[in-house]
Amino acid sequence: MRITVIGGGPGGMAAALEAASSGAQVTLIEKDRLGGTCLNRGCIPAKTLLRSAKVASDTRNAEELGLDCPPARVDVDRLRARKESVVDELVGQAEAQLRRAGVRIVSGEGRLIDANSVEVASANGALERVEGDAVILATGSKPFELPGVDQSLPRVWTSDDALNLAEIPKDIVVIGAGAVGLEFACAYAAFGSKVIVVEMMDQILPGIDRRASRVVLEGLERAGVTFRLRESVSLVEHHEGRVRVTLAGGSELLTDVVLNAAGRVPDIAAAGVGQLGLEMRGRALKVDEYFRTSVEGVWAIGDLIGGMMLAHVAEEEGVLAARNVVDTLKGIEPSSRLEPDFIPACVYTFPEAASVGVTRESARASGIDVVQAISKLTANGKALAEGEPYGFVAIVAEKGSGKIVGAQIAGAHAVEIVHEIAVAMRNGLPVQSLAATVHAHPTISEALKVAAIDCSSKI
Repeated sequence: MRITVIGGGPGGMAAALEAASSGAQVTLIEKDRLGGTCLNRGCIPAKTLLRSAKVASDTRNAEELGLDCPPARVDVDRLRARKESVVDELVGQAEAQLRRAGVRIVSGEGRLIDANSVEVASANGALERVEGDAVILATGSKPFELPGVDQSLPRVWTSDDALNLAEIPKDIVVIGAGAVGLEFACAYAAFGSKVIVVEMMDQILPGIDRRASRVVLEGLERAGVTFRLRESVSLVEHHEGRVRVTLAGGSELLTDVVLNAAGRVPDIAAAGVGQLGLEMRGRALKVDEYFRTSVEGVWAIGDLIGGMMLAHVAEEEGVLAARNVVDTLKGIEPSSRLEPDFIPACVYTFPEAASVGVTRESARASGIDVVQAISKLTANGKALAEGEPYGFVAIVAEKGSGKIVGAQIAGAHAVEIVHEIAVAMRNGLPVQSLAATVHAHPTISEALKVAAIDCSSKI
C-alpha cells in the first residue's frame, strides 16, 4: 500500500503516522514547515505569547495579591525568540517522530494529478512525481479576506503578522471577535496596546453560550479592551501616517495597526484540488462520513473540508481517514467516523472559555428534555485563592436518564477541566457518576462536582 498525504499540518501528520503504523508506505508532502498553521502560525505560537501576556497581566494586578512590584516591561526581541524556540522545538520533534515511523517527507508544493499521482515542485524548481494507491488531502485553510480591507497595505495585519512581533503598537483595531481575534486582543492589551475589537454580531464569540460570552467580554473589558458590537468594517486605508478604519455606520477609528481576524476559509486552490472536478460544499471540499471525496481514491480532512476548523479535529480526522484508506485498500468497507458531539472547543482568553456538546437551548430545540445546573466560581476556593473568581460551570443533562449532553465553562483553567465532561460523555457516564466522583480540594474542578450534584437532583 502506497499512500500520499499532501499537507503536513496536524491532520496530515496524524494521517501519515496512522497509515505508517498500519504498514503502508507513506509519503508526506509539505511546501513550508511541518506543523502547518497550528504549529507555525497559529495555536502554539499564540499560546506561547498568551503565557507571557498572562504574566504581564498578573504583574499589573499584583497589588490585589498583596505584592508590590512594577508592571512587566515587554522585551519584544526576547518574546519573539522564546516563541520561535518553542515552535522550532516542536517542529523538530514532529519531524523526528515521522522519520522514526518510516514516513518519507518531501519538501515542496504538491499538485494532485489524479488519484494515483502527485507532482511536487521543490523550492529550486525541480519536479518529482509521487505515485501511490490513494491520496489524502490536508492542505488546510487561509485567512478570509474581507471586502474593503486591502491586506497588502502596511500596518494591516493578518494573524501571521501579529505573531511575528515586529512591534507592540500603541493602538490596534481587531476585526472579528472570534477566538483568534480575542486571543490577540487579550495578548496585546496585556503588552500595553490600546485595543478596540469590532464585531458585526451582537455578542463576542458568536455561536457559543451567551453566558460564557459575557464572562469573557467582562474579563477583556477589565483588561482595557473596548468593543464595538453590531458594527462592520467598510473600508481600511492609510491616513496621515496612521490607519483609518471606516465602519459601516459611518464612524471612523484611527489606529496604528489593524488586525484582520475575521476567520479562515478552506484553501481550495492548494494541491490542485479544482482540476479533478472534486465536488464542493460551499467553500469547503465535500466528503462523505468516511472522508471520501467525489473522486475515487482521493480523501480529504481538516480545514479543507470545513466543519469544526480546529487542530485537534483535524488530527482525529487524519487518524480516521487513514484507517479508512487502509481498510479500503485491503478490500474492507471503511467504518471509522468522527463523533463531533464529544469534541471540546476552547478559547484561551483571560478568562478562558470551553464547551462540549450542546447548550440547554439547543438541546430543547432538538426535542430533548433536559435540565441544567450551574456552579459559579465565586464559591470556588481555588478560584478565589488565585484571584480569578469570574465564571461558572454549566452542565446539561437529559431528564430521567441523567445522560450528559453538554457543558459550558468560563473561567480559570476552563480549557483543561472541560475534558472531564468530554470523557464522561464519550463513555456514556451519567451525571450521577460525575457527582459521585471525589474531586480534590481545592481545585477548579470541584465546580464540576458541585454542578453535577445539583444537576443530579433535578433529573
